[in-house]
Amino acid sequence: MDNIWNEIHETQAWGSYPSEHVIRFFARNYYSKERDKVRILDFGCGGGAHTWYLAREGFDVYAFDGAEAAVKIQE
Repeated sequence: MDNIWNEIHETQAWGSYPSEHVIRFFARNYYSKERDKVRILDFGCGGGAHTWYLAREGFDVYAFDGAEAAVKIQE
């Protein structure tokens, strides 16, 4: 299965931007001045679009992906 995800991340350019539903969810449910106290685990983060967005918005974000190609994209 890892080879499939590595191939997808190496050959496709999807996941460059955070999904609209993720943006809406966090804007509605976690609108707070103390966002740095909200910890988020982005498990299966892919290229890191959601990780980047949430970190930029001030959340304490941790990311993990099992596909080596996805990790390289995030670096």
